[in-house]
Amino acid sequence: MIRGLLRRVRAPLDHMRFRLSGLEAPPGLTLLSLLGTLCGLACGGVIIVFHALIDLLRQQSGHLGDLAVGDSVTIPLALWLPLLGAAIVGLAYQGLARDTRDGGIVHIVERLTYHQGEFPWRNAIAQFIGSAAAICTGQSVGREGVAAHMGATTSSWLGHWLQLPNNGVRTLVGCGTAAGIAASFNTPLAGVIFAMEVVMMEYTLAGFAPIILAAISATAVTHLWMTDHPQLLVDAAELRSMIELPYLALCGGVLGTTAVAFTRLTRILTRYLLPQPIWLRMLQAGLVAALCGWVFPQTFQFGFESINAALAAEFAIGVALGVAAAKLVATAFAVSSLMPGGIIMPCLLIGAAIGQALGLIAGWLLGDSAAEPMLYALLGMGAMMGAVLQAPLTALVAILELAGRTEMVFPAMLVVITAILIAREGYHSESIFLTLLRDRGRDYKNDPVSQSLRRSSVVSYMDRSFKLTGLTISVAEAHDIVGRDTRWILARRKDGRSGYLLPLADLLRYMLSEDGEALADEDRIALNKIPAANRLQAGPIHLRATMQEAFETLRRTEAEALYVQRRVRDDERTIYGVLTRDAIERAYLR
Repeated sequence: MIRGLLRRVRAPLDHMRFRLSGLEAPPGLTLLSLLGTLCGLACGGVIIVFHALIDLLRQQSGHLGDLAVGDSVTIPLALWLPLLGAAIVGLAYQGLARDTRDGGIVHIVERLTYHQGEFPWRNAIAQFIGSAAAICTGQSVGREGVAAHMGATTSSWLGHWLQLPNNGVRTLVGCGTAAGIAASFNTPLAGVIFAMEVVMMEYTLAGFAPIILAAISATAVTHLWMTDHPQLLVDAAELRSMIELPYLALCGGVLGTTAVAFTRLTRILTRYLLPQPIWLRMLQAGLVAALCGWVFPQTFQFGFESINAALAAEFAIGVALGVAAAKLVATAFAVSSLMPGGIIMPCLLIGAAIGQALGLIAGWLLGDSAAEPMLYALLGMGAMMGAVLQAPLTALVAILELAGRTEMVFPAMLVVITAILIAREGYHSESIFLTLLRDRGRDYKNDPVSQSLRRSSVVSYMDRSFKLTGLTISVAEAHDIVGRDTRWILARRKDGRSGYLLPLADLLRYMLSEDGEALADEDRIALNKIPAANRLQAGPIHLRATMQEAFETLRRTEAEALYVQRRVRDDERTIYGVLTRDAIERAYLR
């Protein structure tokens, strides 16, 4: 009775999985869009809890002040709080397993590429608590890293709980990432573009629809439950004269060079800090953040306060450049030490400060023809973010949504693209996330063939016309198989770990030969020994795998074909189809 009930439940779930294997088809796209909406709602709830935790910790830290040491010596809050926070987070992370410490966008890309989109909950919990502590103690990190991580983990859990194919889980991870960015910054469109451009690194219809719904639903949830949303205080952001265009291109070059300096400094510090215990790494990052916050208190402020000060041109040129330099160094130390948190918010402040300084210089050089420093600060934010992430659309859309000024799009396009070209072509600099991934020994492949294979599930290309047998069959079984409308014979070993894939035509040819006709009814046929022109060594692959995983499996093993299976319970496995190398080639030649 129980087995019959399980079969009745399993059948519709398998049907849903088969539908989702072809994501471009309307049924699969509709189902995935519904799941994307659920992911967005769940991620929005997680982000609300995270922001509530940050607000609670900030309220507690608001009662803190300078630390008195004796009668005449005091240690400023901006100096002792980052040190204390770094020590607490570092010691907590020292007690975690090495793999549990990873988080943020780099972790998302790595898990998508090498772990089929499966995210450990321990990493998510460590990032959730660690990021809140790091942000509220003045470390040079942002909140978007953990927001994207929590969104991706929540969506991945839903996909794996439903046992969806890995290409479906991949899209759901993109949904969670977009939802986290959208809910964190109140920028739903930028969240969508970020997920497609930075994490998934491809644009597809199958990705856009569910990811958009996820970003919308997450933003809606945060709007219902939160009243304080990130925003930029912008009065005017308009280009006054076309005379400024050459100077704007120069500004783009300056910001692109700054982005390259940040990426390279991060790489140098990563190699320096990596051999050290993580508590010592984080303590050094906390010390640098404390010194920078002591000299430039603007780097110690939370949220958009310092960015809005740069937009209002409240910094003198020297202060603006000092804030940018201090924040750049402190952020590079934080990223290199694996301090939990994101890098987008620090990049926005660096870009805003440099942009404001360039805007003041423009006023001296061009006089009344120059735009307000506010415009240059906005452009600096977009250029710095775009060049560091190597994501022009994400940067443009994010600044446009945060500022709410469409008139800045034209100059922003020039500055952002110039910055990215200078960084990529002039200095051969990649996205900081890919750079950090390669420094960890991971080589992310994003060529067109890999993209095409990642989008396709083995279910879409497997051949279901097969007959499962052992390595030997009786003559009666052979006659029964020959009489069936079957294309392949899968002769599997008893242990289920490998077998042979044999075309039916080869068995038929053997049965019609002299040796086959001479067989008695009690004789048995060894399928791995009969003459066959196309007998293939076959190995297993999971039902949820993508065609890229199938390709990699064939490349690293001796298998010439695969059989698609899923474990039902204990050692019982259900085989759904067979997959040949020709089918994999058709997948990326399609």
